[in-house]
Amino acid sequence: MILLAIFIYATHLLDHFILSITYPFLEGSSKGKSVILFAVMGSMLLFYPLFRQNRYLSNTISNFIPQLRFNSQKYLKITIIILFITYLFGQLLEIYLRTKLGVSLFTIFVSFNHSASTTSITHSHIFKSMLGTFIQFLGIHTPSGINTGISLAQYIPAIAFAIFIAFPLVYLTGIISLNGRNYIKIILLSFGITISLIGMLDGGLFSTPALLGLLILLSIYYIKKPFSPKYLTKPMIIVILLIILRISIGVIGTNTDYHEITIINPSDDINLNSYNVINIQKDGNKLIVKVPGDINDKVLLLKLIDDLNGKCSGFFLSWNIYSWT
Repeated sequence: MILLAIFIYATHLLDHFILSITYPFLEGSSKGKSVILFAVMGSMLLFYPLFRQNRYLSNTISNFIPQLRFNSQKYLKITIIILFITYLFGQLLEIYLRTKLGVSLFTIFVSFNHSASTTSITHSHIFKSMLGTFIQFLGIHTPSGINTGISLAQYIPAIAFAIFIAFPLVYLTGIISLNGRNYIKIILLSFGITISLIGMLDGGLFSTPALLGLLILLSIYYIKKPFSPKYLTKPMIIVILLIILRISIGVIGTNTDYHEITIINPSDDINLNSYNVINIQKDGNKLIVKVPGDINDKVLLLKLIDDLNGKCSGFFLSWNIYSWT
């Protein structure tokens, strides 16, 4: 799996094939998530034997700090808690970003810095931008098919670098939680932990990787012997409530009358003649534009990215989920 990740990263030969397979559970428009999936899951399965109970590492840690004695259920619980805290922290950063710039919470933000990066409360790329910053700092080249979200970093407070504490913690506690389980649970858990890690970086709490990962982790945590379907009730309820919350945010935040575009630091040569502008006003370093709400969100978003790139620092766009129907 690790070799496959390297091959996918270094070439374009399997891009279309891999994306078609992984898109249903990764929501990936680029191969970056697929690379992380195979690399992280492969490494967990490779290094898991080092973290087994009654091995040198386990015994050494237990002797020094008895409270850290390896127990699969305890460490699975810790993994789930860290995941939830990180997801919620990402949501708070999304709220902070919009509050700081004085715009509605129910907006998609697009930032520009050579390339465009997007983020929203329902699909967050806050932590992805931190990873992109770190990759750039190391001078690592990323293929054109991978968006690291680095242009968002200029708007994100440094505290978001806490993801580099949360990510390895989830990885380590996740590996330890594989202890004493059968091979099916080991594979399921390693997959669930990996896509949860992907959700942390790309998508946030309401993304498909995060929701599916939490469902797998919670299900294995609550399942007991002998198996009964009732053990899946709590995990299903938790994930269904998150899905309902995600849909509710989309509905509550919908504006059917118009799309509001808030352009940050606009240049003087912005041309909006093709957008059938309803109203336009200047507010400090922001240009607030209203256009008809019946335009499909994705179509409008892509057109704005093309037309505004290089002519502003970024923009916020309100949404209308009914425009997709």
